[in-house]
Amino acid sequence: MNQDTKTTTNTQSPFAGSSDIDAERVAASLAANNSPNTIRAYRGAWKRWCDWASRRGHQALPAVAADVAAYIIKRAKAGAAPATVRMDCAGIAAAHRSIKADDPTASEEVRQTLRSIARTNRGKGRGQVKGVDWDSADHAAELAEDDGLITGLRDGVLIRIGSDALLRVSELAALTVTDLKEQPDGSGTITIWRSKTDQAGRGQVRFVGAPTVEAIRDYQRAAGVADGPLLRRVRKGGAVGGSLGVRSIRRIITRRAAGAGIDGRVSGHSLRVGAAQSLVAAGATLAQLQQAGDWQSPRMAGHYARHQLAAHGAVARLRYRVEAPARVPPLTPLPAPCSACSPCWASLRGVDTRATVCLSHRRDWQRRFERHCATSGVRRR
Repeated sequence: MNQDTKTTTNTQSPFAGSSDIDAERVAASLAANNSPNTIRAYRGAWKRWCDWASRRGHQALPAVAADVAAYIIKRAKAGAAPATVRMDCAGIAAAHRSIKADDPTASEEVRQTLRSIARTNRGKGRGQVKGVDWDSADHAAELAEDDGLITGLRDGVLIRIGSDALLRVSELAALTVTDLKEQPDGSGTITIWRSKTDQAGRGQVRFVGAPTVEAIRDYQRAAGVADGPLLRRVRKGGAVGGSLGVRSIRRIITRRAAGAGIDGRVSGHSLRVGAAQSLVAAGATLAQLQQAGDWQSPRMAGHYARHQLAAHGAVARLRYRVEAPARVPPLTPLPAPCSACSPCWASLRGVDTRATVCLSHRRDWQRRFERHCATSGVRRR
């Protein structure tokens, strides 16, 4: 049983401290409507609130708005970042909603306190992680694959898929062999059956380039992975075990990024952030970015690529009469004659470049073209 499954099924009184309320009912309600990571975060937030309330003789559930306001002020004074304080409020609110009790965090008193904390503590917290863009992800994957080991092939696949498909760490951990479908041109799609924003399991399809599909097949042959989880643990001596957990995936991304010379604070979310930034730099609109990464809110999608969106924004173009750049940068013309690549590039020109998938598709063809030039001696203009 993988780590995520353990988190989902471990619902033994995560909201302990509310003796008058059926904690199991609260836990079951939250488990049905939230991702394992969210449940874990809510559990920690609720435990901190219950500990604080019990020490002061306050009622934890249902809570009084004045008590919640006093609690989050104390948390902010102790050095908690505004985002951490908001998570504390989210955990308290989720517990109240699950039993249909009045939400104390919705009161004006708590809202004003949150706004005050956002102003006074805005410099606290670690901030956004470093984004690993497409080029950096390719470089890190190639270095991993050059190890010549199964672990290197696996790590390269992990990085390539996360970058191509803008996957969260939990989505990478849940991938199976059958989730990949190869297309006739060598590229492929992967199906995400369940995610943070798709708890109902409707499923989402994401694009992966031909180099990623090729890397997956090489890893499968070397590791003997024909079915079941795609990303596996590898023991000493090369023995392949069960599926990788989310913590292992985070460590792999951080370690491989450091090995590729990527500076800054890199985390398991860096591939998703960097891919979002690369999409915007390639000409994607905010709506396309939101669709590509399955963000429910355009505000969160824009947060990751706010600098790229500002550089490509419409305000400067309208004010200074600067022509808007093409949605997708023009394709590099291929010198004729070239029977190997010309049909591919000709067919790509006919694709509707307004679709976000074409931005990733173009990246795939660009890499193919560069490899062709390197091996055939063809020089680009």
